[in-house]
Amino acid sequence: MGAAGCAVAMVTLPGPQTPQPPFGRTRHPYFMHEMIRRQAVAARGSYRATAEALASEPFPAPTSELLFVGQGTSYHAALAAGFSAERALGAVGRVAALSSFDLLEAVRTPAAGAVGVVFSAGADTAATVEAQKRLREQKVRVLLVTSHPEGPSHALADRVLLTQYADETSWTHTVSFTAALVTTTALVDTWSHAPGDTERSEEAIGDALTAALATENPVVDMVERFAPKEQLLLVGSGEAEPSAREAALKLREASGRFCAAVGVEELLHGVLPSVTDRTGVLAISSTPLERDRALQGLHAARLLGAETLLVDTSGGPGGERILSLPPPGRLPAPVLQVVPFQLLAYWLAVSEGRNPDVMGLEDPKVMAARSSFGI
Repeated sequence: MGAAGCAVAMVTLPGPQTPQPPFGRTRHPYFMHEMIRRQAVAARGSYRATAEALASEPFPAPTSELLFVGQGTSYHAALAAGFSAERALGAVGRVAALSSFDLLEAVRTPAAGAVGVVFSAGADTAATVEAQKRLREQKVRVLLVTSHPEGPSHALADRVLLTQYADETSWTHTVSFTAALVTTTALVDTWSHAPGDTERSEEAIGDALTAALATENPVVDMVERFAPKEQLLLVGSGEAEPSAREAALKLREASGRFCAAVGVEELLHGVLPSVTDRTGVLAISSTPLERDRALQGLHAARLLGAETLLVDTSGGPGGERILSLPPPGRLPAPVLQVVPFQLLAYWLAVSEGRNPDVMGLEDPKVMAARSSFGI
């Protein structure tokens, strides 16, 4: 990026809004469970639809800079896509991920030839709409990835890639995250000239997600261990960082737990003094080094009385308190890593009589707080 000397334009964000959450279910299965279980189908469909759309009408690759942008869960998708794209497209130039809000505060202008990939499940998030306006002002080509067929973000994009079977019913988003990342995988495959056989790629993606979804029974067995914990710490570095962030968000939204996300070295360098027998420490690893270091941190946490879990995609073995998933291949690792945490968030909520679809808005105090601002 080159430095820009101009002032940042004024941005108007929405005022108070009264939300209308999906109160349609009162017992299991809630909408969130249906969305989680739909992810393998959505992933297959999204990869195929994107590969076919780009084969018939290619979208030119960036020649200078590739930006991934989103807010909330969509920001975590942007982070994950950034790691994956940098690995596949190292020669393209700078790859960066920004939250929509941070982009509005940025004082640098992308270089000519930049592409912005914007994630927005509903295509109407106010900060993301404003970020798209900013990108257009800066002459950045914008590609929108969304699960919603219409919305203000559509008009601000040069191209829209619509994910398949991923329009969320629950407000605790799951399937839209997965479908967006698989869509980006198909996009990066075309840019790196490595799409291979679409049918085989689609099948491999579906099989990997089916394996991740097969962790549901082991996760249900863990609920009793984690339900008494008042605070949860999610640990992940590198490609596992967006997984830790997204896992913490799902656990906050669905189960109402206080959750934080830190890197593996942060855990070892300063977080341990806050860990007690009221803490659950859940780590994620993508490489053998991350796995070994995370296991050291989890051992230390157990010495302090914490309950622990490692979700690993490095290819290492499973074991007690370790869920081992298949290596993700060309997929962004969070596509697989986040699934057990989606399931844990869901079943923690159900075990405590909470509706995981509505983000705590059945509580009048939470509803009043959320109605004091807009999104």
